[in-house]
Amino acid sequence: MHPYIHHDSQQYFAFNIWSIESAKAVMDGAAALNSDVILQTSMKAYELLDKKELRAFVSSYADKIGIHAYLHLDHCKRLDFIKEAIHYGWDSVMIDASDLPLNENIRLTRIVCDNAKSRNVLVEAEVGQIAGQEDALSVTTEGIAKIEDVELFLENTSIDMLAVAVGTAHGLYKGTPLLHYDLIDKVVHLSDIPLVIHGGTGLTEETFSHLLSYRNIKKINISTDVKLSYRQGIEESIDNGYLLREGFDPLKIHKKIHDAIMDMTVTKLKILREE
Repeated sequence: MHPYIHHDSQQYFAFNIWSIESAKAVMDGAAALNSDVILQTSMKAYELLDKKELRAFVSSYADKIGIHAYLHLDHCKRLDFIKEAIHYGWDSVMIDASDLPLNENIRLTRIVCDNAKSRNVLVEAEVGQIAGQEDALSVTTEGIAKIEDVELFLENTSIDMLAVAVGTAHGLYKGTPLLHYDLIDKVVHLSDIPLVIHGGTGLTEETFSHLLSYRNIKKINISTDVKLSYRQGIEESIDNGYLLREGFDPLKIHKKIHDAIMDMTVTKLKILREE
């Protein structure tokens, strides 16, 4: 196990994956730049995955291509899933109790920390509520974390990473998100805790550069872009006639999907090189 988030200069994009094939495509993109990478599984994807087999593949393939690839359980509300992921060797887990009262969020996070620390697994938690793709853009100006809640949360838990709601949202933005950099400034002044930004899909390179200028920000999550790349691979396969009944070729379709995800990964990781 190699805990990847430290109080050092390294910063990561974390890409959501749902299968060995999607994991391989992201890892191939990372290997093209000789970059380490974080692979995330949503709670829904995690439930359907062959956990032991995915863990074995990621470890084996990362070793083969000469990078570190870390497995993270993202936005998990079920303690049984978190406990299982720790058992199967996930490198980090996120307990998301942000929809509960702060005291309950703290209580559940402490339970996870107690379980994870003994296994050298990192813990991420969330303060404030990060909007989802089903929410209106106006929600990104609501649910913003309060600095006093962040302070209380950090004082009463031993988390390794903090996802703080600063105005980003999951899914596709319906406009330009209003990011609360003033809140990031306050959190950075309060603590050197590694910070996580959710909702990276759709942010401009300028926004990425601004976020990455904060050395506390260690992890920016990318999910929708991975799904859209998968879709792009299918669309290109249709355009090329690979889905026609006559001459149908799943290998060509698989390659289009793989290459689309890989190319997107390379594009995102190059942003880190510019910082």
